[in-house]
Amino acid sequence: MRVPRFYVPQPCAVGQECVLPDTTFRHAIQVLRLGVGEPLILFNGEGGEYFAQISNVSKRSASVQIDSFAAIDTESPIHLTLIQAVIKPDKMDFALQKAVELGANTIQPLITQRSVVRIGKEQVDKKLQHWEGIVVAACEQSGRTRMPTVQTPLTLERWLTTPFAGTRLILAPGDFPRINALPMDLPMPVSLMIGPEGGFTDAEVTTCVQAGVLPVSLGPRILRAETASISALALLQQRYGDL
Repeated sequence: MRVPRFYVPQPCAVGQECVLPDTTFRHAIQVLRLGVGEPLILFNGEGGEYFAQISNVSKRSASVQIDSFAAIDTESPIHLTLIQAVIKPDKMDFALQKAVELGANTIQPLITQRSVVRIGKEQVDKKLQHWEGIVVAACEQSGRTRMPTVQTPLTLERWLTTPFAGTRLILAPGDFPRINALPMDLPMPVSLMIGPEGGFTDAEVTTCVQAGVLPVSLGPRILRAETASISALALLQQRYGDL
């Protein structure tokens, strides 16, 4: 049986007894029905994993005893940022989940001309909280030891003016280089732009190229936004990372 794994955003140390955060308590105790003495793995996003066992359970809280630490590193050798145009909620969740599994370090939601979903100022905090929950769950499942960050949504124009060291790629249909043909000495880190349903407009692609963003293609077929992000991230990891 696989030992359940949980993210705890707090300092951890061998020999320490700590109280599980409320969300972890609900998942571990109320959903998985773990009891005293059962093992679990904790990580706090600072690297490595802590092996622990449940030491106390009450109606509303639970404590664990941390027994050992393993300096496990499951992070990719390249730093990847997914610039994902906001798409329909279920598709956006899927794209974020798979991006985390494929090693993305940062996720930047993007508002574009063809974005079907619009996020008002009053919805931003709620959306970010939801997306961060998707990221946490994906890290717990995939064995990530560092927690990717989800940035506040930006317009395309605002993002293009944000300072960036490395390479910016935009996925676009057309006669552009394939990812597996990019030079091996590509300046790092890499940001990958994925459009919304309907893709980027021609004007947006032109604006990006004029701003120094390198257009790349996945071939002759038109992929859905969530499929494109998975495919492109996997190809980048295969060429520069650890796939």
